Amino acid sequence: MAEKILLPPRPTFDGQVVALKQRIESISAQNRMARLLNQNFNTWLNGSSMSALNLTQELDKDKDGIISGDEFSDILSRMTGERPPEWVVELMFSFVDADPSTGIPVADWMAFLAANGLEIPDSMFELEIPLAGTLSSERTVYLVEQPIGFTAKFSIEVESYTITILQDGVSTPETFTTTSEEMDHPNSDQFILEPDEASTYKVSLSVLGKLLDAIEITVEAPLEEEWPEDDEIAEEPQSDAEEATVVTASGELSELISTVEQTRLRSDALKILETAPAYTFSGMVTGVSKTLLGEGDCRGGDTARCMSADGTMVQVMMKRREEPSFVNGQYVELSVQPVMWSVAVRELICKEL
Repeated sequence: MAEKILLPPRPTFDGQVVALKQRIESISAQNRMARLLNQNFNTWLNGSSMSALNLTQELDKDKDGIISGDEFSDILSRMTGERPPEWVVELMFSFVDADPSTGIPVADWMAFLAANGLEIPDSMFELEIPLAGTLSSERTVYLVEQPIGFTAKFSIEVESYTITILQDGVSTPETFTTTSEEMDHPNSDQFILEPDEASTYKVSLSVLGKLLDAIEITVEAPLEEEWPEDDEIAEEPQSDAEEATVVTASGELSELISTVEQTRLRSDALKILETAPAYTFSGMVTGVSKTLLGEGDCRGGDTARCMSADGTMVQVMMKRREEPSFVNGQYVELSVQPVMWSVAVRELICKEL
C-alpha cells in the first residue's frame, strides 16, 4: 500500500462513519457477543497509541489496499493472545457489511476505525470540489435556420445535465436532459440548437435542479439579400422585369451542394432545397452533437457531421433513438432529404428519412 492513503472528501467520509456507527449499534443490540467483541476492540484500539495510518499499513501485509480476514485475525490475536475462530472474524466483518473472503477496502476500514473512536487526519482526505458549470456559444446572434453550437463544461463529473430553453414571449420553457452515457465526456458536452423562428432565447444549464449558468441568444430573420459570407461580391443590378434565376439541382448530392453554393440570394437556395429529391449519402461520421429544437421526429435526436469519399461535408439530423445514433469514425449509408443550408459553416443540412 502506498504511504499516503487518499480517502473520499471529509463530508462523504463522515456520512459513512455515522452510518457505520448506527449499523454497529443495531447489530450489538441484537447480538450480545457482537457487543462484547466490539467493546473489547474499541478499548484495545484506543489504548494502543497507534495511528490509523500506521495500524492500517502494518495490517495490510500484501499491500493490496484490502484488509483481508487473515490480516484482521492478526489484530484480534493481539487483543486475546490467541488466534480467533472464523466465526469471530465473520462477526466483526459484519459491522462493515463485508466478507472475510473478499476483505474490507481501505476506505471502509478507515471509516470503521473512525466509528470506533480513532482520529483520521485531514491530510488523508480528498479536497471536495464544488459543482460549477459554464455554458458557451461562439456568438450571441444567429440567423433563423443556422445551427447554434453550445458547449457545456463542469468542474466535476456529472451523472446528467439539463438544458432549459425559454423563448421570448412563450410562457412554457422546453427542457432537455442528457445523461452521462450520452455526453462526449463525463465533465463536458456539446449540443446543437435548431431554432425555427426569429426570437430571443434564454438557454440555461442546470444539474439536479441547481442552476449553473445561462446565456441569451438572439435569432434574427435573414435579410432577403446576399448570403452574409458573400458580402464582398457585388450583385449586378437587375431590371424591374428581370427575375432572379433559380438553377434546378440534379444528379448527385455533391452537385446539389455545388449549385446551392453558387446562389447569391437566400430565397434562391431555399427554392432549390424545396424541390430537391432524397439522396443516399455514404461517408464517415466526423462528429456528433445533440439536436435541440429540431422538427418532428428529429427533435431531441443527434446531428451527425459526415464526410463522403470525395470530401463533401453534410450535417444529418437523425431521428430520435434510445441509443446514440453514431460515433466518430463510423462509416454510414443514409437516406437523407436536404432541408437547409448552413450559412455559418457553408454546409448542407439534411434530415434522416
